[in-house]
Amino acid sequence: MNNEIMSISKRESELAIYLDMQPYLTKLDGISLEIAKNVFPSDFGITSSFFGDFMLQQKPGNSALDMGCGSGYFALLLKKMGCNMVLGVDYNKDAVNCATANALRNPVLAPIAFIHSDLFINVPPRHFDLIVFNFNYYPSNGVYGLNPDGGREILQRFFTQVPRYINRQTRIYIPYSLFAGAEHNPKNICASFGFFAEIVASTTNQSGEHVIYEIMQA
Repeated sequence: MNNEIMSISKRESELAIYLDMQPYLTKLDGISLEIAKNVFPSDFGITSSFFGDFMLQQKPGNSALDMGCGSGYFALLLKKMGCNMVLGVDYNKDAVNCATANALRNPVLAPIAFIHSDLFINVPPRHFDLIVFNFNYYPSNGVYGLNPDGGREILQRFFTQVPRYINRQTRIYIPYSLFAGAEHNPKNICASFGFFAEIVASTTNQSGEHVIYEIMQA
């Protein structure tokens, strides 16, 4: 990792520009979004656009889950792909409200349900064909991601809880930037919970290599 390019102070200064603009309107892949106060901006950084372009090329499932839905961008994208039933989940109540409003802003992609939940705690038991999880692993306040451990803990909890919501055919897609380190890498974490991960797309910019993992039960 190039520490000068990917310093925490640089990342936070870039993010601050977007946070100062909130609330603001944007459009991604033809989807109209308002990025409300206290909601992570879907148009910030390379991950959302890279992941979004990839998902639009994938086969839809009948049922899909957007874990950590934020503004609702990926939930709306899942409907645009052709998924019939989509559920968006976020721990941030402001994000749930923002995503709900954005679904109304894009009526051709409605209906989509959004719920407030700490991962799967409030998610009704069912099997999903497709799950996306764009978890936060970028530098923030001296660590990677929103959690003190840099995202590792949330991934461990995710892989502990997700088996109730999948079958052998379920596809889980998680993007990751390799500069965040091996110990926070979904590929390394999921193996301890009976999953295997395969890189199905990658791109490189000045920050380093960014990948998308397809994760399934081993």
